[in-house]
Amino acid sequence: MAKFGQGFIQSLTQPGYIQGMFNLGATLGQAPAVAAEKKAEKDRLARLDESFAKTMQGTAAAQQGDVSAVTRRMRELQSAMRLAKTAEEKRIYMKEIASLQALIPGAQKTQTTNKAQAILKAEQALEAGGLDPRAEAAFKERIAEMKGDPEAVEQYNKYKIDQFRTQKAQEQMDSEAWLKSKGQTLVEAIKNSDLEALDNLGQEAAGQNFYEEFQSYVTTATQNQKTRDYLEERSLERTKEPNLNYQDAIDKLPEELRESVQTRYDAYKTVVDKGWDGETWKEGLRTRAVNLEKELKDSLYRMQDTSAITDFRGNRAVAVANEETIQKLELDLAVPIKDTDIERRAGIMYPDKDFEDLTTDQLRAARQSIQTQRMESVIKSIRIIDPEYANEKYGSVEDNGKKNKAPQEAEDDLRRDPSLADQFEEAYGYLPEWFKRPSTSLDWDRAYLEGVRSKISPMGTYKYGE
Repeated sequence: MAKFGQGFIQSLTQPGYIQGMFNLGATLGQAPAVAAEKKAEKDRLARLDESFAKTMQGTAAAQQGDVSAVTRRMRELQSAMRLAKTAEEKRIYMKEIASLQALIPGAQKTQTTNKAQAILKAEQALEAGGLDPRAEAAFKERIAEMKGDPEAVEQYNKYKIDQFRTQKAQEQMDSEAWLKSKGQTLVEAIKNSDLEALDNLGQEAAGQNFYEEFQSYVTTATQNQKTRDYLEERSLERTKEPNLNYQDAIDKLPEELRESVQTRYDAYKTVVDKGWDGETWKEGLRTRAVNLEKELKDSLYRMQDTSAITDFRGNRAVAVANEETIQKLELDLAVPIKDTDIERRAGIMYPDKDFEDLTTDQLRAARQSIQTQRMESVIKSIRIIDPEYANEKYGSVEDNGKKNKAPQEAEDDLRRDPSLADQFEEAYGYLPEWFKRPSTSLDWDRAYLEGVRSKISPMGTYKYGE
């Protein structure tokens, strides 16, 4: 039997020793709970680390314009928040979700910009050619898909106008450089009535898309040459009697070019009044009048040349401005109609029905009503700017009730859904040559389902009006 020392036995009776043993027992009893708490804290930190990672991923996606990726990360954070054990942890998740939510407007803008640029690049690839038929078909399908986004198309239209302006600015510089290089040849051809040379120059101008400006320049320069021939024949260098018929030529100059010429003409007339009595010149004043007349003619001719160039530039500026306006109108016409606009129009057309109760045909009718109104407005505006172009592209509106040529978007809708045939014919007065009416109800159903299938989004949601 074991024996314990007296000191050990005495220590057992000491209060401090007893308390220490009690604390040790308590600690050993709490060990499982402490371990569980540490594990819970570790798990919480892991969840928070994962949430921060998702937030960073969402932020990166927003910068790239990937709105769907941002919303996915938000949904993942929302799911994690539902599993949070404490109010503090929930607040952290809510803060991360809110930070991603704030990024969505910017992400949507970036996404729209990216999509618009993608449309441009795809169109450029098609224009460049060299694609195999499958790739070409894929590009066309992708372009059509991206152009179903109204915001993207609006941004795309802005890029197209910027491209147009850049192109026209370059053409303007090219045309002025051409005029500068050919100016003397033009003047000589006009002076010598060399019609063959003028015709050749006109063909050059037409080849560089500024024939109308060329015509304007030639018209002004020809009138100026006639004036010069008249004035030269009657100048003091050739006759004794002074010529006082400059005023008409001065008055034909643009107002901003007249002042310096008028000043010289007034000085010339003053000398003539003093030196010419109707038959003879006072000594020394004829020579003075000859010199002043030479200065007058030089000034007049310079201003006439400037006027011809101004007419060249002015006509081109007007033509470019008109062309840009027409392009804007036609680009805006191609912007898909927004669902909100269809909803508003349907509310006007069917005031007794709630939007949720409208049929597919009624929604289509509302959409077609907007499209027809837009088309008529655009064509009316274009007719004011360039009637010849409007008649060539859209046809003339006759009194017999013929309608305007349908836009491509309307034909695309008809391809997707042949049941729109009656509405199409009512709106535009004809059916496209390629269109064949389905002969049986089965054909109608098959055609309609093909149209619906083309409108099913990746998320499986049917979208009318797109």
